[in-house]
Amino acid sequence: MLQEGKIANECFFILQGCVKKYYLIDGEEKITNFYTEGQIITPASYTNREPSKYFLATVEETIALFGNPDTEKEATRKHPELESFIRVMTEKLMVDIADEFDNWVSHSAEDRYLWLLENRPDLVQRVPQYQIANYLGIKPESLSRIRKRLAK
Repeated sequence: MLQEGKIANECFFILQGCVKKYYLIDGEEKITNFYTEGQIITPASYTNREPSKYFLATVEETIALFGNPDTEKEATRKHPELESFIRVMTEKLMVDIADEFDNWVSHSAEDRYLWLLENRPDLVQRVPQYQIANYLGIKPESLSRIRKRLAK
């Protein structure tokens, strides 16, 4: 959906499926987010018109609405109520990002996994475990140990 170094010409609204956001650091994927149904993806490069520093790729078959500045302007012209909807969605997204960031930097890997189970349980069922481990910032073996310990 987006490659590092490219400028995003579209934003996305996920209708069905799952998309991961990741960086390539020393040839290794570092997953920083997953987007699923009802979530908006507005790549930084879409807004700042600079080359992207990360990738967006589907994890499973995905159906998404694509938007660009022209379609956004046309849609809000035809449906002015979209302006407030977009504002509310943006505010929610900002709060969610801040909460998730705070959780990631202030908690252990086990606590992050528990947060994931509570707040995004669908990801554990749909995303390969090695990608979940990557997202949590741990090795797959560490995730297996956490899951085994929590199962007791």
